[in-house]
Amino acid sequence: MTYTVIARSADSRLLGAATASFSLAVGNAVPALVPTAGVVASQAWTNRRLRYEMLRTLHHGGAAEDAIAGLADADPDLALRQVAALPVRGPGAHLTGSLCTPWAGGVAGQDFVVIGNYLAGPEVVEAMREAVSGALAVPALSSTRMAAALVDCLRAGLDAGGDSRGQQSAAVLVADTLAGFQYPVLLDVDLRADNSPTPLDDLDGMLALKGARAHPAPAELVPSTEVPHRPEDEGLWSTVLS
Repeated sequence: MTYTVIARSADSRLLGAATASFSLAVGNAVPALVPTAGVVASQAWTNRRLRYEMLRTLHHGGAAEDAIAGLADADPDLALRQVAALPVRGPGAHLTGSLCTPWAGGVAGQDFVVIGNYLAGPEVVEAMREAVSGALAVPALSSTRMAAALVDCLRAGLDAGGDSRGQQSAAVLVADTLAGFQYPVLLDVDLRADNSPTPLDDLDGMLALKGARAHPAPAELVPSTEVPHRPEDEGLWSTVLS
């Protein structure tokens, strides 16, 4: 029902996700991100809580494979789910349950994971892999440029067939790990097209507006050497992701 990319910039500063689907408001259901832990996605017959379970494992230092392996205890219907996880550092991982609607599958690279279900075919995931691999190789990506690259990745998937039912919604989000421990999460980019015949065009238009108005991303307002370390914030995340 959905195709998604989660990614980390080559310098490990930025984390992001982009997702598209024939379902309504996919951005509300599929991706989640904590700048100090990682980025995750849960889709197919979506169990939204699995995002929390994966982020909790990543927050406590677990690898992406650990985050996914732990889901068996949290969801007896894991065969219906498709999930992906990518920590701030280290390889990503993904799982496609045996009962996900075909075609369904995914691929992981050094700094990204691509997953999709109810797709036209495996060529959708392959096209997205090629697109995101090249995009992340660009040094010193800004948050807005990374968001645009992730939307381009979705478009590559759409051009290869995308969701076999068509388009309805899409979303992109990017966070700077320099934002540190803050709750609610401080996102540099958080854009959604929740109900549209052309959701990717909508995202492109919003990103163009953001760039034209030259609004700096939140973390770009404060040089990295001035971002305060606040142990009380760290404790807050440990409470949220206990």
